[in-house]
Amino acid sequence: MTRKIIITLTLIASFTAGITNAQINTAESWTLERCINYAFENNISIKRQDLSTDLQKNELAQSKLNRLPNLNAQSSYGHSYGYTWIQERGQNVDATTSTLNMGIGSSIDIFEGFSATNTIKRNKLDLMASLALEEEIRNDIALQITGQYLQILFDKELLTVAQEQYDVTDQQVRRTQQLVDAGSLAKGSYLELKSQAAKEALNVTQQENNLALSRLGLAQLLDLEDVSNFDVVSPIIPEIENMKVEQPAEVYSTALTLMPQIKGADYRLESSKTAVSIAQGAYYPSLSLNAQWGARANWLVGDPYNSNIALMDQIEKTKNTYIGATLNIPIFNKLQTRNRVKNARIGVLDAQYQLSQEKLNLRKEIQQAHANALGAYNKFLASRQAVESFKESLRYTEEKFNVGLVNTVDFNVAKTDYLRAQSDLLQSKYEYILRSKILDFYKGIAISL
Repeated sequence: MTRKIIITLTLIASFTAGITNAQINTAESWTLERCINYAFENNISIKRQDLSTDLQKNELAQSKLNRLPNLNAQSSYGHSYGYTWIQERGQNVDATTSTLNMGIGSSIDIFEGFSATNTIKRNKLDLMASLALEEEIRNDIALQITGQYLQILFDKELLTVAQEQYDVTDQQVRRTQQLVDAGSLAKGSYLELKSQAAKEALNVTQQENNLALSRLGLAQLLDLEDVSNFDVVSPIIPEIENMKVEQPAEVYSTALTLMPQIKGADYRLESSKTAVSIAQGAYYPSLSLNAQWGARANWLVGDPYNSNIALMDQIEKTKNTYIGATLNIPIFNKLQTRNRVKNARIGVLDAQYQLSQEKLNLRKEIQQAHANALGAYNKFLASRQAVESFKESLRYTEEKFNVGLVNTVDFNVAKTDYLRAQSDLLQSKYEYILRSKILDFYKGIAISL
């Protein structure tokens, strides 16, 4: 499979819920849709990206909450040792004094250079970019599953062809044995056919191994625990002639509005622009309102001079309330704000290049997929004609072989040519199906087999 192609899966409207490895019956044949849905529910990469999205949601929620006023209470308690003034005695005495301070305060930002508003805007865009990345991961996984699913179908058909070829040769071996026993044919022909049958039996085994590996590959993509009985449904494949592809320019125009990688790059670009506004906010003065209430009390430990005042009376006499505003005007901060703005603008340029690169990659991928689809289609047409020709040639050669007009070498060559043509036909068929499905993804068409 060529470079990973990120495609839009608008086809998957709902997911299978509550499925775990322990609940999966791998003895049942899986459809493509079931494979994709299961991967969406259980793939670790998707789950990790879900966590990243949740973190971004929390960032957005917190940036909104940052507009609210804060409220903090504080209290301190301590002892001091040494001389302290006792009013009742009119002198300093050596004593231990306890002190209690308490207070509660609140502040709220009135104006901070629009940084709070722009931070909320940026976090919204970052969340949208995270959701787009999540869709990219889903689409990439779905494409891998689709390709591996088609590989299984391809290997199944190749196995059927190999088995049919072996059955034909095996029949010829038995018929030739009878002719040799009757003295109508030389034993060399029988031995050559038997050797060919052994080769074709080996080919059947190899195709069985290939099919088993293809099934294992898909089961591992799904992270299944039990892969011993895993298999897929073999759907009815539509006629290739009925599967048409549009021109690359038309597909590209549609894909620009659908592809998550384009949406994600665009969100990141807008986020970087907002980062410039946030950095520029440090040029502006900031204004905040503050309010505070406090009180204090102190007393002699043990009160040997009977001079302590009741705690609540002291709090009542020392309580104080403060309401005010704080205005900060930036004058010089070692050019930190200017450099932050410059760096943010560099980030905008980089995000623009990233968006342009994503669009360029998308156009190249669509052009390549279109070229691959056309190439596979042309190969399919040529292979289909070749199959018909080699089939007729094999039939004619077999008739002559049965009457002794051709030897086993010519007969085996005809069979090998026919088998190769069938293999090429199947390969081009599934290659075309895969490429056409890729183009369908780009156009937002639901996947189906």
